[in-house]
Amino acid sequence: MGKSNKMISVKQAMPKKMKAKKLQKPAKVEKKVKSKPVKEIATKLLSEENQIAREPQSLVNDIKQKNKTKYVMPSKSITEKLVNLSLNALQQLTVHYKKKNTIFEDETPIFAEINCIKIQNTKGNVKFVLPHTTVASTGEVCLITPDLKKGKKIDHEPTVDHWEELLRNAGVTAVKTVIPMRQLRVEYDQYELKRRLLTQHDFIMVDSRILSHVSHILGKMFFKKHNMLIPVRINEKTSLKKDIDVGLRTAMLRLSEGATSTIIVGHTGMPQKAVKENILSLVQQFHTKFPGGEANIRSIALKLPLSLALPLYVTLRPSNTVVPPKLHHQKPKNFTVLEDELSTIPGSTVRVAPDGTVHVKRGPVNDIGDMEEDDEEENGEEVSSDEEALEKEED
Repeated sequence: MGKSNKMISVKQAMPKKMKAKKLQKPAKVEKKVKSKPVKEIATKLLSEENQIAREPQSLVNDIKQKNKTKYVMPSKSITEKLVNLSLNALQQLTVHYKKKNTIFEDETPIFAEINCIKIQNTKGNVKFVLPHTTVASTGEVCLITPDLKKGKKIDHEPTVDHWEELLRNAGVTAVKTVIPMRQLRVEYDQYELKRRLLTQHDFIMVDSRILSHVSHILGKMFFKKHNMLIPVRINEKTSLKKDIDVGLRTAMLRLSEGATSTIIVGHTGMPQKAVKENILSLVQQFHTKFPGGEANIRSIALKLPLSLALPLYVTLRPSNTVVPPKLHHQKPKNFTVLEDELSTIPGSTVRVAPDGTVHVKRGPVNDIGDMEEDDEEENGEEVSSDEEALEKEED
């Protein structure tokens, strides 16, 4: 038998050590977590609870502290030293202002600008009497007086002569023009003539007895300018000079619908001491005359007509601490309102004021319905009584 020539492949056996190393996987190392002690966790929780409990208490304390804060009033905050510093700064502004208008060197008025916290309910005027007059030395002063005799065809020249003689005898030299009520009504009936009267005079005083009539004739443009239609109580028999002097020292604060209002306190031709006394006197009168009192004032500043405002007083008083101001207009003695039932609307009343305003107060709806039911019942009773009478006649 012959031998076969087939080749036999033999695999080499891998060493046991190498095989074991290749098949063996690296073991995972477990990290040991450090456990916190129970005391630390408890203390942390207690501190967080205490912090949460203290937060509302701290808020209450903050609110109480805000309520305890006391805000200084203008009468205590504004001092003579502060006013002098503001007037010195204002004097530098006047020098800059005069450089722009070198042709005219008029006495520029000085105003006090007042900002309130809460606005009053209606428009109005507040009267302040200052220690010194705010009229310029070259200003034209006019006095509007009542007529001696009332009538349409009566001449007004005797009234002018009468008042000029009274002023001359009393020693009053500031008033340059006297206009009676009839002359104002006849000669200043057009808009251009009223405008000329406004531009020709720097200060117009009106007898308080005819103030409402004069303001109705001249119109609202006279209230837009300062030192116009200043009310004066004139007693020509006893104290004419004193009344005119009080009128010249009077300044009117025109309260509009906004929060800002201005009042004249002097002019650049006055001594600084006189302007300072006017400002301090004005601030002292705010307590009783300004709507809402001193607490309703947000800021006070001094300014010229075309200059920046120099602050005298500023407060951060919250508005919820201020009572809403209300203006009460003084009514004349003969001001009576007539009230009566209104026949056209059952159950309602009508009120008529002397100025012509009419207010209708309607009654409740139930009353009107009851009245209609009563009318129907009365009509039914009348019909039934008529039917009974007819039946009797037939019998």
